[in-house]
Amino acid sequence: MGKNVLLFRILYAGLALSVLADVIFRFFAHSAQEHAAFLLHEIPGFSAFYGFIACILIIFVSKWLGQRFLQRDEGYYEYWGRVSGYARAEGGERA
Repeated sequence: MGKNVLLFRILYAGLALSVLADVIFRFFAHSAQEHAAFLLHEIPGFSAFYGFIACILIIFVSKWLGQRFLQRDEGYYEYWGRVSGYARAEGGERA
């Protein structure tokens, strides 16, 4: 079994345990249902599901921002080195 398969099984087991713990807590702690601020908080497992979806969105938005604003083309720094007058082969001294 590969490391990735094992890791995903552990993550899915953790997610399932989180949802199960939330459902059990909702049935045995009635005060949590009586004091819910929003209707969605009364749904068993909602907090775990909401957190999971939010985590996935953070990952995808971060990857998109990184690709859009941080990554550069392969020849980007070589081009700007030539334009500014610095030669790479000469150890960074001005040409």
